[in-house]
Amino acid sequence: MSSEITPRANAPLLHLFQGKPVRLIGKVTEVRGETATLDAAGSVTVYATRDSNFKEGNVYEVIGRVQPDLSLKMLDGIDFGTNIDMDNANALAELSQRHHEIFFDK
Repeated sequence: MSSEITPRANAPLLHLFQGKPVRLIGKVTEVRGETATLDAAGSVTVYATRDSNFKEGNVYEVIGRVQPDLSLKMLDGIDFGTNIDMDNANALAELSQRHHEIFFDK
């Protein structure tokens, strides 16, 4: 992966980053082939890489490029397991937007 900046986002923030890479933390609610649906303060479709093995109920951080339909084309990801507070993950995404100068340049 390149050294592009990957701001944190959740479903309501994806429209701000169309065509750009983001980091999104979400809980897998459905897996269908190479597509997964994650709950990240809203539903997000992730087009996975061939070697990703999404497991329903687990939380993942996905680095992906935001598509025009606000889905993510996965570039990389990590399984965080099940012991993640999604309220905190979503708060981090929201705070990173309000205080972007700490996290990334707009």
